[in-house]
Amino acid sequence: MARIALIGLPGSGKSTVGPLLGAALECSAFDTDGLLESHSGWSPSRWISELGWSTFRSAESVVLSSIHRQYSQIPMILSCGGGIAELEENRTLLESWKCIWLDASDDVLIARTRGTDRPVLEGLSPEDLMIQLREQRVGKYRSLAGTPIDTSLRSPEEVVLEIIDRMESE
Repeated sequence: MARIALIGLPGSGKSTVGPLLGAALECSAFDTDGLLESHSGWSPSRWISELGWSTFRSAESVVLSSIHRQYSQIPMILSCGGGIAELEENRTLLESWKCIWLDASDDVLIARTRGTDRPVLEGLSPEDLMIQLREQRVGKYRSLAGTPIDTSLRSPEEVVLEIIDRMESE
């Protein structure tokens, strides 16, 4: 089994599906945001509010690079932050992973992220933010993973089964 990276917009289900997929495939599952927080003591929101997006993206890249190096031969699941694909250096690393793109309708993504401690861009409504993120990231996700898995109306367990089915048919 390859190393699997779950990518997609905030609220698509990466952090929920990752551990379930790891359990189903009997391998370790990690989350880039969780790893960053456990190593630094700072949540992504704190990184962004105190040091800015650029510094956060750099720290996120360090986490990905470290995981990539340390676990180069070990099957694992990595739930990536929604913006991980924004930097070319991250996309280059992720090309050696089996990337699975999770997606959902904008309404579902907004509902799932409402009331959470997720960083937002100042002055944008949740709807405008999701439109902007989708425009910025979809092409990058597609280049890494191809066709997305729609999580809008599926339980996390159903998404895990879809991922396993896809992998078995490839």
